Amino acid sequence: RPDRCNAPATTAGALYVSPMTATRQIAEQLFAAAVRSADPRAATRAALEGITLGARPWIIAAGKAAVPMAHAALETLAAATRTPEGGVVVTASRDEAVDPLLVVTGDHPVPGPGSLAAADAVGDVVRLIQPGDDVIVLISGGASSLMAAPTEGISVDGMLELFQGLHRAGAPIEVMNAFRKRVMRWGAGRLAVALQGAQVTALIASDVIGDDPSAIASGPCSGDHWHVADLVELAQAQRLWPHIPDEVRQYIDRTLLGEVAETPKPGSALLHGVTPRIILGNGDALAGVAQEAASLGIDARVAPTPIRGGARSTGEAIARAAIAARSDRGPRARTPTPLTTPCRFALVWGGETTVSLGGHPGLGGRAQELALAAAQALHEAGAAGRGITILSAGTDGRDGPTDAAGAIVDGHTWSRIALAGRDPQRDLDAHDAYPALDAAGALLRTGMTGTNVNDVVIALLE
Repeated sequence: RPDRCNAPATTAGALYVSPMTATRQIAEQLFAAAVRSADPRAATRAALEGITLGARPWIIAAGKAAVPMAHAALETLAAATRTPEGGVVVTASRDEAVDPLLVVTGDHPVPGPGSLAAADAVGDVVRLIQPGDDVIVLISGGASSLMAAPTEGISVDGMLELFQGLHRAGAPIEVMNAFRKRVMRWGAGRLAVALQGAQVTALIASDVIGDDPSAIASGPCSGDHWHVADLVELAQAQRLWPHIPDEVRQYIDRTLLGEVAETPKPGSALLHGVTPRIILGNGDALAGVAQEAASLGIDARVAPTPIRGGARSTGEAIARAAIAARSDRGPRARTPTPLTTPCRFALVWGGETTVSLGGHPGLGGRAQELALAAAQALHEAGAAGRGITILSAGTDGRDGPTDAAGAIVDGHTWSRIALAGRDPQRDLDAHDAYPALDAAGALLRTGMTGTNVNDVVIALLE
């Protein structure tokens, strides 16, 4: 892999690296930089510097970055010659050890028995915490599913049907969270309420656009901005009622009637002394991409507006933007040689899109669907789409219920899928991006990264 664009090879006899291969390597290098720059362990350690803790510290960590964040908290305590009274780490990873804390594996992206057990484990720790104790609460994306359990008045089946219905509807993440937190045991500030009397330090790695603490992991330590009447309006505006189970509708109605208590709101006395703090977000990942690109001699432009909305339409728009940018910059001055690499310019986006599954149970995730749609747009552009490579991936390393973070596509990917015997148009229409991209060798597999700060999309122009 070249360390710098246009840098000489280490030996005069170095083998020629095709532009496509070299550009893919550079795309992977830039994505790795995004993940490194969103290091939750370093961010947690920095956030805890200078914080004074009392005689009985506890640690509660939940989310895809729970393990490195918990390690950072333990390191901070050790530096002050302190040990925690106890605590729990709710994670998606198995076989993790964070001694002396209890580690529980929840289920993701769909809650399951592990999630219920994780919610109970958090409850067991909460019951041991006494007034005046210090609690370090570490939250990251994925915690909604990993410790999902229903609040009083909602059944497990009702909660699961709501989760699944909102996913099928392709609801925006902020809308999804508005409904999910309403029915969750630890959502909508309920964890903070359960810790009343303790001194709570809540640190959050954000996986939502706008970095709203109440929307991340269903806001366990944050007041709920949404009133129940707002949910009714949201369901009507987003046409969600067919996807919301009757049990949840009845729960909403009982709340409207005052039979069920409203969720705690920002400024509530129930949340006194708890101020959630964002310590990491998508902007950190994008800054890492820009910095790495500069070190490689690539002119990188980070889009000021986050990507959101449908994955398919966003992928098409990104491909068109890359084609337009390449046209504006003119043709390459020369053909790549064994002593040069083909990259010269990059467009970078961050954010999170959605996929409306409807009745199609295809395999893939939003990053893969975006990539497949971009591949189609590059293919249909013909010669104008050549020389453009697009990476679309989730910073957590897992896109949807698959083993891939996302994919890297170019102007030939669509044809390669067809050559492998698949119908890429049918796959795209059926939200079946994973097998299509796998057939073309386009999937990006990184393994779980230990962070989770939305998605990154990089368009490299040769």
